[in-house]
Amino acid sequence: MNYLINWWVSVDRINLILILLLGFTGLILSFSIDEYFSINRHTFFFIISCFLVFFIADLNNKNIRRISFFSFIILFILIILILFLDYEVKGAKRWIQIFNFTIQPSEIIKPIFVILTAWCISRSIEDKKFYLPFLFLFFFLLLGLILMQPDLGMTVLVSSTFFCQLFVAGLSIFLVLLAFTFIIGIAIFSYFIFDHVQSRINSFFGGTGGSDTYQIDLSLKAFKNGGLFGKGPGQGILKERIPDANTDFIFAVAGEELGFIFCLVIIIIILLIIVRTLLNVLKLENPYKIIAISGLICSFGLQCLINIFSSLGLIPTKGMTLPFVSYGGSSMVSIALLFGFLLSLTNKKNEN
Repeated sequence: MNYLINWWVSVDRINLILILLLGFTGLILSFSIDEYFSINRHTFFFIISCFLVFFIADLNNKNIRRISFFSFIILFILIILILFLDYEVKGAKRWIQIFNFTIQPSEIIKPIFVILTAWCISRSIEDKKFYLPFLFLFFFLLLGLILMQPDLGMTVLVSSTFFCQLFVAGLSIFLVLLAFTFIIGIAIFSYFIFDHVQSRINSFFGGTGGSDTYQIDLSLKAFKNGGLFGKGPGQGILKERIPDANTDFIFAVAGEELGFIFCLVIIIIILLIIVRTLLNVLKLENPYKIIAISGLICSFGLQCLINIFSSLGLIPTKGMTLPFVSYGGSSMVSIALLFGFLLSLTNKKNEN
């Protein structure tokens, strides 16, 4: 009992409550999906993710780095292994199938790489410059492997988060612009190399290959049909007409079945988590913690932005989940790691 009391006193309780509220919105939406198996899996992964958040939030900084280091090695090897396996989904090699479950290592490795990046940058600030060459080497290797899957959305997210951390650490404006140019270059390269990327962008701008236009049109129609208060749980038609609507277009499902007000609640919870975390950063002096927390919240915020903007038709579809709301085991584990790291880094007992 004393352990639980001490844990509750030391953790950032406001952010923890907001995180759980965000997870419960996903749980509510999962019950609008017709397939009972999907509901059962989402509930299972949500419970596992909650335990993961609680466990990691209690770890100290050294254990966080150790877990991240060994996890990165294992996941990096798995990402390489995927390229030699025959398992594909819609022409992409991103998953490893184990029995009836699939694991996406590139999804889980995101928050782990953020922690290692923060550690390497903070060590380089302490005049240990040899950390940076290794960091950039693994950054480009990781990007190359993700692009080969191919997964442009994940590549852009990892790149943006990495350069955000470098900027927070004191990167010059010139190098920030150079980094932005690098991301644009990756997007242009992917457009001419990968057919599915070209098809999505052409569809978005009114060109040929209209499969994504169909998805976006249905998504916008779902928001219109939902109005302020929605058609009611389970009453929407979007999930029946778009494959994987409970992942990439979960925000549109929320708009149709639970309405604008519920969507606004989701956005407010996301913004409160971001603002609360940034306020915590302002109180810190440790470079490692500042860089790590900035990277984690940047990754979370960008992923939310990409998913919501895709659902609203403001950007081409990316195939990216809404953190802790969308269905998906790898996505839930990844965001649980991210939230666990955030709560650990802001835990009062780890202040020293």
